[in-house]
Amino acid sequence: MKIVPEIKFTKVTEQQQDEAKALILEGFKERFGFIDPTLNPDLSNIYKHFNLEGNAFFVGFQMGQIICTGAIANETNNTARIERMSVKKDFRRQGIARAMLYHLEDYAKDIGYSKAILETNIKWPSAINLYQNNGYDEYTRDEQRVHMVKYL
Repeated sequence: MKIVPEIKFTKVTEQQQDEAKALILEGFKERFGFIDPTLNPDLSNIYKHFNLEGNAFFVGFQMGQIICTGAIANETNNTARIERMSVKKDFRRQGIARAMLYHLEDYAKDIGYSKAILETNIKWPSAINLYQNNGYDEYTRDEQRVHMVKYL
């Protein structure tokens, strides 16, 4: 069994936002085969967008490098939206996404949210399984996305 070094989670800084954006966009390129940054305006200034009240953007460090990202955004007074979950390719399948998910849920509870929602691409079974295996229930889907909820 491979031993995974501990992950340190911190809120993103202005200096880290470009590296975090690159990690997310690289994941999109792997999944979709192309990158269109105009489709994701929140990534143009991660620090500013996710420093609004009720929002937070985290990066996870291992061995001195950013290896994962995740964010919460204020959906309603009691509901957080989990988004921007991404793990660097070389670090996947090690429980890092689960660790980030737990970190985001704990943070959301700490600041007063009682429910988390998220959506993921219908063609990403690994993401769907991650969320289902961690207590998220599907409440609807469309041609492109699966929408899920978990009561914190």
